[in-house]
Amino acid sequence: MSSIIDNDVNSAVYHSNDPLNNFKIRVKLERLTSNALLPSLQRLKIEEDLTRLLSKDGQPKEKPKSSKIEVAQALEETKRSDYEEVLVGWQQKMFSRFEFDTYGKGVGPESTALEQKYYDDIQKMKANRKQPGRIFTYIESDPYCFAKDLDYFMTDSPNEEPSQLALGVNNVRKRRAVQPRFKLSDEEYLPKTNLINRKPTPDDLRTNHYAALPHQTMYIMADLSDIIDNATAQLVVVPQLPNEHVLCIVRSYSNGTIVLAPDFNNGKMAYIVETGNTNNEVYHYYLEHGSIQINIDDLIKERKLFHEVCLRQQTHLAQMVGHEFDTPPPAVLKLNVFGEIVSGKNFEYDNIYVYYYLDLPDYWYAEPSMIFSGYTHTASTTKSSKNDDVVYYSHPFEFELWYKPSAVSADHELPRMPKIYFQVASQDVWNRHRVEGYTYIDIPSLPGFYNEELSCWRPRGDSIFNELRRFYIGGSNELEDISYVSIPKQFESEKNNNTPLSRFGFRTVSTGLLNIRLNVVFQSQSLAMEHTKRVGARSANRYGFDAFMSNINAAIDAFQQAKKRALEVRESTLQLLTPKTNTYE
Repeated sequence: MSSIIDNDVNSAVYHSNDPLNNFKIRVKLERLTSNALLPSLQRLKIEEDLTRLLSKDGQPKEKPKSSKIEVAQALEETKRSDYEEVLVGWQQKMFSRFEFDTYGKGVGPESTALEQKYYDDIQKMKANRKQPGRIFTYIESDPYCFAKDLDYFMTDSPNEEPSQLALGVNNVRKRRAVQPRFKLSDEEYLPKTNLINRKPTPDDLRTNHYAALPHQTMYIMADLSDIIDNATAQLVVVPQLPNEHVLCIVRSYSNGTIVLAPDFNNGKMAYIVETGNTNNEVYHYYLEHGSIQINIDDLIKERKLFHEVCLRQQTHLAQMVGHEFDTPPPAVLKLNVFGEIVSGKNFEYDNIYVYYYLDLPDYWYAEPSMIFSGYTHTASTTKSSKNDDVVYYSHPFEFELWYKPSAVSADHELPRMPKIYFQVASQDVWNRHRVEGYTYIDIPSLPGFYNEELSCWRPRGDSIFNELRRFYIGGSNELEDISYVSIPKQFESEKNNNTPLSRFGFRTVSTGLLNIRLNVVFQSQSLAMEHTKRVGARSANRYGFDAFMSNINAAIDAFQQAKKRALEVRESTLQLLTPKTNTYE
């Protein structure tokens, strides 16, 4: 059988959108051992003392013979005390014997509304001649739930009183749950749409400000204290403390989550609980799902309604997305770059940020609303396992570009890919800025994922005073044109500028490394047609190269054919020019 320790860890999490009023739990409690089966020394001693007190001259009294009616009543009472089955609903109050006696005494002027309600319920039970059983519940409004859920203590002392802050936080955790879905209109709503609430209410702000979701708690308990018969109670009054044990804890959260500890048995062994009192009795109990199952007609209606909601949601999403896939115009290449500045390491100073800038060469275009540059946040360094000073950013960026070559360049020139320039800088507590390094990367000409580590450098200067100024008052040598990191624009075109690019005398210092991730996506009709022609093969062609490579292939084929014809003409000419010799025997 399951042990008592297993009861604490065998919990389960469920999710339901139905009202919690339909949630029922069937609890079956049964006693395994009786007083005659497991006698204890303490119980035997008490029975002996009671027998001596009730005896006359030290001799025990003769017990009268019981009638058949008394035996039947005793067996029925024993059977009733040995087994109990109850169907418990959500937040259904069931009184224990201690609560039945405490709240049933009466109410006074200082009584609360809860005590008045419980007193009225107990009076109705007495009028109907109902008595509480061993199974009872503690609901959300009971002080027991408030004390158990108040777990904001700083020490393990049992005498510690909760602070006002702990009481306030517990009230926040017990706040009213709000509707988790946003309505599109008064008549309809669609789940998983309008995830951003533009006009939050105060309840929304209170709910989403805290990490803990509002929830309600319910405890299913068992009172396993001994039952004293009336005959013994008239002679000896022995005060008894309630022997309460937790059978199940049910928590319901505002997002529809239900947590049970322990879970339903579902064919498993029963849970065991020991009384720990004088008799040391052992009970086992079962937890079963007792909610009323939906009938077939309601199930069919619910599925139809759910199907209609799904169709409406699908129609709404289709209207938002559209039916046609956007394709670029003919002879145009669309380039999407999804990048991320992951981290940087081994820079000289702390509190580093990165500036990035996209440079477009000729025949590349972008939307006017696109942002070509940006900054990351300022981050401090952390020690890694390799003793490197690493700065983590995880800063995303995105570019959407269009390439439309001219009619002349499409056949004779290879397209030049755009470049992304990076400038790494630092800022200290005195707001002194220093350049930590420059680097760049060419957007790859093949689609795919790229993870690159870029080496950075910075200008050093001709004098040591530049380094002293950098250390004491901040500031350092910077590039006037950031494109000088690779090839400046005035030196890119060899047609209009024959001046060689010389960096002789330019002093630099190697600094750190910048980790960049890129996801490159190409889209064009030429690529789609090429992919259709070569089904099952990986096409390595890129737009801009197609026309150029096709011309090259055509020229190579023409050259091969011309060469073949030349060889044939040469052989035929040699045959004509070569004199024929007679063969003599």
